[in-house]
Amino acid sequence: MIALGLLGSNGAWAADSPTLAAIRARGAVVCGMLPDNPPFSLPDSQGVWRGMDVDACHALAAAVLGDASKATIRPVTSLSRFPAIQSGEVDVLFGSTTWITTRETSLGLAFAAANYYSGQGFLVKRALGVSHVSDLNGASICVPPGSSTEVILSDWFRAHNLTFHPVLIEDLNQIAATFLSGRCDVFTRDMTGLSGFRMRQPKPDDLVLLPEIITMEPLGAWVRKGDDAWFDVVRWTQFSLVWAEQLGVTQATADAPAADASPDIRRLLGESGDVGPSMGLDKRWAANAIKAVGNYGEIWQRNVAPFGLPRGLNRLWDKGGLMFSPPLR
Repeated sequence: MIALGLLGSNGAWAADSPTLAAIRARGAVVCGMLPDNPPFSLPDSQGVWRGMDVDACHALAAAVLGDASKATIRPVTSLSRFPAIQSGEVDVLFGSTTWITTRETSLGLAFAAANYYSGQGFLVKRALGVSHVSDLNGASICVPPGSSTEVILSDWFRAHNLTFHPVLIEDLNQIAATFLSGRCDVFTRDMTGLSGFRMRQPKPDDLVLLPEIITMEPLGAWVRKGDDAWFDVVRWTQFSLVWAEQLGVTQATADAPAADASPDIRRLLGESGDVGPSMGLDKRWAANAIKAVGNYGEIWQRNVAPFGLPRGLNRLWDKGGLMFSPPLR
């Protein structure tokens, strides 16, 4: 009987959420992100954070607090990101953090939702004269120590009977500077991050993205295990942005559905049903998130399309991609 009560639409799970309680007490959602990681997270010339992960954080603030501006971005590094989420310094971790087994089984974390499907790639200077990863035998490669990027790199080279010389540097800015200075031959990380870095250089044509992607990497939001209500909010807020694109709901139309709107649209925008209250949120939680940042497609167009990257696996499921949302009802 207790379980049935908790599973009702009265927000009982949310009432027991220490993360939601902390967010409401401080009046802000705190999100951990890498500080130089376009198109995911990067302060602009005015110090305003922009990117896909930044929009995801603003969507959470809008969903939980009704105000997208109540989002605090906390810079993290590849080494500090996990202690930051484990200790409660941040409420949710982004930072191009790939979904892998041991982060869930050993670190006390849970992957809440994917907002980008990427894969590990390689960037070289055109002057190096290589066109494939197989040409990199014996190359020096800049990589963060102790990261999944380093593990994947080592495994792949070993499996293909190739060798490389790791140049281990934690900070991404320092990795970039080291690569540009010529102290390492190769810069490796998720392909999207490499593309963003390349496009920001004065002469991007001097740098070559090799065609091979050696992994499939879902990137997105991480939370601490043990707070199921907060996990629900983070997961379903991301799903709401994808569902909005699927249904044709945009930033401009999120205020209110048309008179002939489908039942799915009416539930998404809080005109019917109790999806929001079942998580301890306002009925218009999803409408607030969509109004703040747009649907998933709009977020893509604003943050990723300017880099010339194809949407690829990040297309909606019915257009050949992997992005989908379970029904919100």
